[in-house]
Amino acid sequence: MKPYELNDISYLSIPLPDDITRAKENGNFTLAEELIREKLNFAKTSQTLKQRLEGELAVLSALGEDQFPFDEQQAQKMLEEAFEKVEPDEIQELVRTNNVEWTYKKGQKYFHRRFIENLVKTRHDYYERYRYEEENSIDNERQTELDDNIIEMKKNGQRKVKITLKQSIAPSVTITDQEGPFLAHLPLPRTNGHVNKQEVFATTGPVLDIANPTACQRTIAFQTDNINDLFFEVKHEYEIKANYHDLFDVMENQKDFPKKLSDEEKKQFQNELAEKSPHILFTDFLDKLLAEMTTKEMNLLEKAYKIYEFVTTKVNYSYMREYFTIPNISEYCAVNQKGDCGVQAILFITLCRMAGIPAKWESGLYISEYTQGPHDWAKFYLPTIGWVYADASFGGSAYRGHNTERWKYYFGNLDIFRMPANDDIQADFTVAKKQLRADPIDNQRGEFESNQRSFRFNELDWNVTLIGFEFL
Repeated sequence: MKPYELNDISYLSIPLPDDITRAKENGNFTLAEELIREKLNFAKTSQTLKQRLEGELAVLSALGEDQFPFDEQQAQKMLEEAFEKVEPDEIQELVRTNNVEWTYKKGQKYFHRRFIENLVKTRHDYYERYRYEEENSIDNERQTELDDNIIEMKKNGQRKVKITLKQSIAPSVTITDQEGPFLAHLPLPRTNGHVNKQEVFATTGPVLDIANPTACQRTIAFQTDNINDLFFEVKHEYEIKANYHDLFDVMENQKDFPKKLSDEEKKQFQNELAEKSPHILFTDFLDKLLAEMTTKEMNLLEKAYKIYEFVTTKVNYSYMREYFTIPNISEYCAVNQKGDCGVQAILFITLCRMAGIPAKWESGLYISEYTQGPHDWAKFYLPTIGWVYADASFGGSAYRGHNTERWKYYFGNLDIFRMPANDDIQADFTVAKKQLRADPIDNQRGEFESNQRSFRFNELDWNVTLIGFEFL
């Protein structure tokens, strides 16, 4: 199988053999790899299972990286250094209460590299005990920025800004001449009805292609044979507009809101109502879960609200391992009741589709004066209204902070601090990669490959810098 064929990750829905599953769950990745290679060499193994097994080798490689670097003793010590008044066995209590992300390695617990950040972000009691006040101060400024945005959006009905960014990517590991040619991608803003006047005005490195503004996962691609020319940079700007929708007012006052789509709408939005393996699957568990939160008497808007309410109030935010290592993201989120922005967005999208509400993915970067980085959200279609947004992770954050106004705002709206680059999960680039992508779901941190292999994120230096932010 060619490496690029593994980018079609629908094979992750295929179950693994029991012996491999047992070895993997115990954190014995070496044994799991040995078992996989035995089955790959076994003449009776089906081609379908072989594809799943080859994909699992890449999953094991990703799990074996530095995503879970701290053992239990190290994690406890880090708690004591980061927070005041830490109990002697506090890390164990966090495990018992499902408030920390961990995995097994060779039978021992190892903790996510960002578990301290996660506690500060999601637990107010830890936020109050955090020793680094400067970081809390920056977060307070960001929270004020979000609340100010809501005030302006409600006052004016919309906001518009021009954002200027610089992004770069380069390998951080040693590379030889024999590995060329080299291909790199960086995300660019795509036209989506809210973004326009995007322009690339400076680059570093040989540009191979700048994707059409409507490309599903829009990138700028660089290619070179020169090992001394492996720093790639793009400077670009775009305008983005956000419109305000008060869906709660519609729910309260429009009692005859449609309970189903028209036949024409069903035909038009077939893709946005369909399953997409492995992460948007209408499983029995999700079907029963949806039945708990909705009724047949509800209209489509009420159902969407109930789904948003569930994801934002029942699912805890948690930094995640690489999405590629999770077989079914929507069900993972619902079963474990935790996940980051993208995991929550995929659960929201899946449940909406199951309820007959067209829904789709959007992602890219969150860009403001105080922070710049990857972010994911969802959009959904309502008859008589059109496409509107839902940001479950921002809504969940508002709910945890008892900010009802902001919680309600992110059901139907986004802020203007966005760079949307991806309009779907598991979509191809205009210039396709020849190797397995570091992120087969979407593209927010760029990609880099040689002629011989792909590079994972721990082998890359990706940076985004805000150059200009101008309200229009």
